[in-house]
Amino acid sequence: MSASDRSPGGPRVHRATVTRIHEHLPGTRSLFLRLPAGERLAFTPGQFVSCALPVGDDPPLVRAYSLASSPEDDELELCVDRVAAGPGSGHLFTLAPGAEVEFTGPFGSFALAEPPPAPLVFVGEGAGVAPLRPMVRRALERGGSQPITILHGARYEQELIYRDDFEAWAARHPRLTWEPVLRTTEAEVGSIDALEGLVLERFVRADADRSRRFWICAVGALPGRLRDALRAAGYERKAVRVEQW
Repeated sequence: MSASDRSPGGPRVHRATVTRIHEHLPGTRSLFLRLPAGERLAFTPGQFVSCALPVGDDPPLVRAYSLASSPEDDELELCVDRVAAGPGSGHLFTLAPGAEVEFTGPFGSFALAEPPPAPLVFVGEGAGVAPLRPMVRRALERGGSQPITILHGARYEQELIYRDDFEAWAARHPRLTWEPVLRTTEAEVGSIDALEGLVLERFVRADADRSRRFWICAVGALPGRLRDALRAAGYERKAVRVEQW
């Protein structure tokens, strides 16, 4: 059987090898995958793949994971949060370099093919910045003069994954602003509320400009709440894209 094939009536199946693993922090790691020689995956920044994981009895367990890498990279990067009692993430956390991962895709409309000329705002909570990272890189590489803002929520400073990338990009590109939004005391309920409040205060209450474009990714109900609030405030429907993990 070839390294990649098409199941009858279904999408193309890819098989890639884990080349290395990077642990961002306990419970969050990136798996770097390499396709066979001469093979590349064409995708748009922000899209995801569906991994078929050999967990339990047939058929395999299928789980979606966003691509944290860019289409130009030689390796594919999946950023994975370990979910308590989650069989999918639990299996991926057992893999070592040399293991094989089978997946289909890419899929998803939460993506950025070409940046519009409007101001761009990327809002991510925790590992939700993973699909935003290649979108920001695409927007910077395409050039332009529109401002780009990244609001990165996390409970603690050490959980700001990809911080080095964002800070380096901001240093090279004056139009890019990366801003961490942290929980400041143990008594607070968490970064989600701080992040939500900042977005609404800055981009709804502070001015009447509704030209911005948003990409928002987080676990839980935050993306949906922000989507509804921003659209209700007058932003066009297509101007607010969300992904809920």
